[in-house]
Amino acid sequence: MLKNQISTIDTILQIDISKYYSTLHRRKISACGYGAMAVIMSAAKRLGARKGQLLKYATSGDSTVDLSSVVGYPSIIFV
Repeated sequence: MLKNQISTIDTILQIDISKYYSTLHRRKISACGYGAMAVIMSAAKRLGARKGQLLKYATSGDSTVDLSSVVGYPSIIFV
């Protein structure tokens, strides 16, 4: 996993919305659906989730073998 993706995923797993936005901004990460992810994190927290669990992670580079510019795809469940 690339360093930027690790730090962003870690904030999601911690269900830390402030840290999530801070990490996106500080590292200048371009993420599709970042607002929707924050809404999901908020809903999960309100429904009693304490953390996220990473089920699987892959990137577009896994298929193309070109790691110069990749899109990450984490699969996360909140428990």
